[in-house]
Amino acid sequence: MNVTFNFSGQNFLVTGASSGIGREVARELLEAGAKVLGVARHFPDDELEKFGQAWQPRILDVTQFDAAEKVLAEFVSEHGKFDGAVHSAGAAAILPVNVWDADAASKLMNVNFFAVANLIKIFCRKKFRAESFAQVLISSVSAHRAQKSLASYAATKSAAETYIRTAALELAEKNIRLNSVTLGFISGTRMTQNVDAEISGIPRGEVEDAAGVILFLLSDRAKFITGANFVVDGGFS
Repeated sequence: MNVTFNFSGQNFLVTGASSGIGREVARELLEAGAKVLGVARHFPDDELEKFGQAWQPRILDVTQFDAAEKVLAEFVSEHGKFDGAVHSAGAAAILPVNVWDADAASKLMNVNFFAVANLIKIFCRKKFRAESFAQVLISSVSAHRAQKSLASYAATKSAAETYIRTAALELAEKNIRLNSVTLGFISGTRMTQNVDAEISGIPRGEVEDAAGVILFLLSDRAKFITGANFVVDGGFS
């Protein structure tokens, strides 16, 4: 690999950090010298030993908004303010329009959109963030290319992307950068583990392909980039 990052002395939040893209982002941040608060609803029992003391895994459902703020506050009290965050936690569901269900759609919206807005709100407060702060949202190509039975899922991702783009204007003066990364088919994630990309003709990427762009957006090399969306889908869209 001919691109390296140095995040020594910096703190980051990664949601959905127990597997897939979130786990890879956390791993690469740790390798680059960062301290990482990784949150997810479940972790393996030996999670702390895998990455060392710079890795701080916590059980958290990001849709529990008060609990999320409490977990972040505890980390800041012990380790210092955050320099950045990656929202990789997400939910997907096959929900054809003729069987649309409000409860199922609400669950998607809570994870894919409302949790994003809540984290942005938390990091508006100086007690949680460093003077320069970057947040990255993981979105999906479904927000841009129509796919059957994914209308509700696509709508939540579109909402989150639009929110990021608009909120970035408000927060630029606070030296907070907000960007999103739209991903196509990425192998090694829970959402794609039962899909055969070769049969369906969809370009196949790896978690490393996503993590590289995300780390760039967290770095100082992207300090003039905010309110943008980066597509990483192998040309699918």
